[in-house]
Amino acid sequence: MAGIYIHIPFCKSKCIYCNFYSVASSTYIDLFFESLQKEILLQKNYLENEKIETIYFGGGTPSLLPSSYISKIIEQIHKTFDVINNSEITLEANPDDVSSAKLKEWKSASINRLSIGVQSFDDEDLKYLKRAHNASQAEASVKRSQDAGFENLSIDFIYGIPSQAEEAWKENIHKAVSFLVPHISAYCLTVEEKTLLYKQIQSKKVQPIDEEQGISHFRILIDEMKKNNYLHYEISNFCKDGYFSKHNTSYWKGCKYLGLGPAAHSFNILSRQWNEASLPKYLKSISEGKLPAEKEILTTEQKLNEYILTSLRTMWGCDLQHIEKTFGGSEKSRIVNLSKKYSEKKYIEINDNKIFLTDVGKLFADGIASDFFITD
Repeated sequence: MAGIYIHIPFCKSKCIYCNFYSVASSTYIDLFFESLQKEILLQKNYLENEKIETIYFGGGTPSLLPSSYISKIIEQIHKTFDVINNSEITLEANPDDVSSAKLKEWKSASINRLSIGVQSFDDEDLKYLKRAHNASQAEASVKRSQDAGFENLSIDFIYGIPSQAEEAWKENIHKAVSFLVPHISAYCLTVEEKTLLYKQIQSKKVQPIDEEQGISHFRILIDEMKKNNYLHYEISNFCKDGYFSKHNTSYWKGCKYLGLGPAAHSFNILSRQWNEASLPKYLKSISEGKLPAEKEILTTEQKLNEYILTSLRTMWGCDLQHIEKTFGGSEKSRIVNLSKKYSEKKYIEINDNKIFLTDVGKLFADGIASDFFITD
C-alpha cells in the first residue's frame, strides 16, 4: 500500500512560525490546478502499480482550493492509480474556511477525513501566532464539521506559546476532549530561521520561546491524553482506538508515497525525490513536460537511520528483528549495546525484541535516535 500527498502552496497570509513552502496569494491557483493534473500523469509510474490507500491534501492551506478542483484532482488520481475502496482522503482546513457550504462540497468530493488547524481555542494564543481566525471560529469549525457528518476528525494544537499559561493549555486540551474529537496532533512551537517569528524575536518585538515551558506543556499533554484514553501513537499524535492517521502512519512505517506540487517529497524505498520549492519554477517545468524534481538514491546507512528515526517515534517501536533481517546481525548488536545507557536512565524499554521510548524518553527522541545512527 502507498499514499499520495498533494501540496497546495497557497495561504491567505503567512503564519509567523511557519517554514513550510507557501505563497500568500492565490494569483496562480488556476494554473497550478492545470499543472497538478499534468504532474499526476507525469508521475504515474513512480509507485510501480502499488495500490493507493491514502490521499492527503496538505499545505499551505488546501481549504482555499475550489471544491471543484479538489474533486477533479481526486478523480484524476483514481483514473491514473489503483486506489482501494474506502481509501482515507484527508483535507487540511483552516477554521475560517470551514463553512456549511464547503463542508457539503468536500463531502461530495469524497473527502472523508478533516484535519483542522485550530492551534488554540484561546484568543491570546491566536493573536501571538498571528492566525487569521479567532477562538469562536475555531470552536464553530469543529462543531460544524461534526454536524456535517465528519466523524474522522483531527485538530492541530501548538503548545509552548509564551503567552500560554499551564491552566490555559489544559483548558485547550479539555475543550478538544469535550468535543469528542477522535484525533489530536500537538506540536511544540519552535523558532525556524527565515520565519517572521524568528525576525520578531531577534528584534525583541515578541517574547522568546521558553524551552522549559514547552517541556512542561508536553508532560501535561501526555498526562491529559492518557486520562482521557487517547493512544499516544506517535510523539506528536494522539487518537482514540481506530482513528490513527493512516496517511501519516505510512510515513512512520516506511511505506511508499508520492508527493505532488511544489516542495512535495516522494519516497519509493530505494530513493527519495523532492520538487522545487518554488511555484514559478514548478509551473514552468510542468509546462515543458518535465518533473521539477531532484532525486537521491538511498544508501543502506540512510535507510537504517531513517527507519530508526521514524519507528522510534511510534507506539509500535523500533523492531530489532527487522533490523537484523534487513541490515544484519551486527547492526542489531550495535544498537542493543548502545541502548543500555538509555535503558538504565529509563528513557527506553525493550520488550519482545522492540525498543520503545518511555514518556520521559520522548523528550529526548531525536537525540536518542541520532545516537543509534550509522555516521561517517
